[in-house]
Amino acid sequence: MFKLPQDATKTMLAVHGWSGVLLGLLLYAVICTGVAAVFATEIDDWASPMSRGDTVAFGPGLDNALRHLAGAVDSQFHEEVAIWRGAGGRVNMLFHRHEIGPDGKSTERGVEFELDPATWEVLDRREGWYEDIEAQRTPSGIAAFLVDLHVRLHIPEPYGLIVTGVLGLAMMVAAVTGLVIHRHLLKDLFTLRVGRDPVLRRRDLHVVAGSWNLPFAFILAFTGSFFSFATTVGLPMVAAVKFDGDQEAVIETLYGTARAEDTRSASSAAIVPMLADVRARSGAEPNFVSVEHFGRADSTATIFTVLPRDRLVYTSHLYDGVTGEYLRERPPLGNEASLGAALVGLMYPLHFGHFAGTASKAVWVALGFAGAYVTFTGMLLWTRRRAEQPGWRAMTRAVYCVGYGLPLALVVAPYAFFVLRGHDIPPGTSQGVVFLAVVAIAAVATVGVASLDRLRSAFLAATGVALLGLPLVRMITGGPGWSEAWQAGIGTVLALDVALLVAGTACIGFSRAGVMPVATVPHAGPGGTPRVDSKASLQ
Repeated sequence: MFKLPQDATKTMLAVHGWSGVLLGLLLYAVICTGVAAVFATEIDDWASPMSRGDTVAFGPGLDNALRHLAGAVDSQFHEEVAIWRGAGGRVNMLFHRHEIGPDGKSTERGVEFELDPATWEVLDRREGWYEDIEAQRTPSGIAAFLVDLHVRLHIPEPYGLIVTGVLGLAMMVAAVTGLVIHRHLLKDLFTLRVGRDPVLRRRDLHVVAGSWNLPFAFILAFTGSFFSFATTVGLPMVAAVKFDGDQEAVIETLYGTARAEDTRSASSAAIVPMLADVRARSGAEPNFVSVEHFGRADSTATIFTVLPRDRLVYTSHLYDGVTGEYLRERPPLGNEASLGAALVGLMYPLHFGHFAGTASKAVWVALGFAGAYVTFTGMLLWTRRRAEQPGWRAMTRAVYCVGYGLPLALVVAPYAFFVLRGHDIPPGTSQGVVFLAVVAIAAVATVGVASLDRLRSAFLAATGVALLGLPLVRMITGGPGWSEAWQAGIGTVLALDVALLVAGTACIGFSRAGVMPVATVPHAGPGGTPRVDSKASLQ
């Protein structure tokens, strides 16, 4: 399109390549953490199980506990009560009000209780601004760390969401352009030259995985970008154009007010009968309850459920908070069913993969692994072709550092959660420090080790050992053993322990497997003189 001098063209190509690989490294991090985040609920239940695995979170006694705890907090926090199933089947109950925080942004402040649903004993009490309360939720520490890394890379809001949104757009562009430039898509879907040159075989693996993963990559990228930009870009833009920047007015226009305001005191209706009614209406288990204006005449209860088996779009159910009367079913967007509401509702199951329970989650994890593999091997293919150039030589090592060092850091970080549980250090902080320490060690090792093949083997072996050790450290730090978990019906503990042992064994096996050289990668020797690493492989 533009005719540039040869030097300028080379510079533009270098900028294009470098920016693509740098985005690829971040995208790889988002995909890897997203794979783990699919099973966030199961990770919570594994890391912080209760004594019984068959306890119903919203069972009898919920209303008595709600009324008792409501009397124990300042009435200003009765503005809204949120109740949900927490880690291991705990019940979290948050009494809060909406305020402007110290940073000038809208947030919540209140008191949260963590309860044992079998006895309704208060296990923990947290209070303050929502961000402080969230940081103190120890039982869900591992999953929260992974989810936050996936959603915003632990970058402060709204910038983290914007970054992951841009990465989602980049992934979507890659999926679309990959489809367009595929001249032999049908052939590439089934071409795997197993018995030929290992370079061709590994290239074929990349192409086959990428070809089959194209639709899934587009779905994940589109839905992920939607979640990132909806509140950081979409909502502020609509508010600025039509509502003088008032985002609360936008939300009120979309959803309306459930009841006319009435500040008179009134007894609240029991929640348990509403939950039973929701189960009968939807055939799904409730997982979140919101009671607005608890103890007032205009109180409203909104109940959310897991996705019903016969639906792909979730809805919520509204009840009169005083009489318990059923008011209406509300779609994901607005107050009336519409195409727009259905499309918004579809974003959730398509992104999180929970529309068919554990089976669909497992498929999403497998496809996510394929996406991570395609991203990683694509960066390796690109950088290795240019490994004779000093800049790309360093980038090749950066790809190895992130490609193998990031999974190791993600596996080692939970050790901090288990070892330091019960201390005053928030689980996110302790895991973050360990995560960064492992990343730093991996970076130093990447610079110092001459053989990339040896580096790969060391990273894989270390990851395998760390995976094998997680079930042991979980038990040593107070978690149930296999016999105890079996007798208590806590199947998640057994399932994830076995999965970790299998994954750890596989990593150690891959680390010991011989790999064929695919290219020579220069490595800076003494005095900066390039030397060749002839054992570097595309694995």
